[in-house]
Amino acid sequence: MNNNEETTSNKNQEQKIDNAENNTENNGIESNLENNLEKKIEELNDKLLRSLAENQNLRKTHEKEREDLIKYSSSSFAREILNLADNLERAFSLFKDNPKFKLDEYKDTMLGVELIEKELINSFDKNGIKSFESVGKKFDPNYHQALNEVESEEEDGTVIDEIQKGYMLNDRLLRPALVSISKKKTNTNQ
Repeated sequence: MNNNEETTSNKNQEQKIDNAENNTENNGIESNLENNLEKKIEELNDKLLRSLAENQNLRKTHEKEREDLIKYSSSSFAREILNLADNLERAFSLFKDNPKFKLDEYKDTMLGVELIEKELINSFDKNGIKSFESVGKKFDPNYHQALNEVESEEEDGTVIDEIQKGYMLNDRLLRPALVSISKKKTNTNQ
C-alpha cells in the first residue's frame, strides 16, 4: 500500500469515527428533544384537564346559584305576605269562635272566610311556603324564637304554646315560630 492509499484509508476511518460520534451526539440531542417535547405535552395536557374541570365546577356552581335564585328570590315578598296571613287568621278565628256567626244569616260570610283561607293556603303551597308545627316539640333555636318560659309539668325546653306560626320556604326557614317553652316547676315547699 502506498502512502496515498494509507492516507485515504485513515481519512475514511476518521470520517467514519466522526460520523459515528456525530450520530451518537445527534441521537442524544434527538432523544433529549423528544423527552422535552413529551414533558411539554404532558404539562399542556394536565393544564387543559385542570381548565376543563374548573370550567365544569364553575358551570355547576352557576347552575346551583341560578336554582337557588329561582327558589328563594321571593323570600322577602313571602315574609311580607306572612304578616297579612297572620292578620287574616286572627280575623278568621274571631268569626269562627263567635257563636253569633254560626247563625244562618252569616252562613255566606263564613263560607267566604273559609274560601279566602283555603285560597291563601293553596297560594302558599304553590309557592313552596309551608307552616310547621311547634307545640309539643323540643325547642330548636334554628326554628323557634322563645318569648317566655312557663312553669309546666312538661320536660324542660318543650314548646307548650305557639304565639305565631313559623314558616319554611322550600327547605329554608322563612320565619321562626314565636313560642313559649316549658320549665320545670320549682318546689317551694321544702
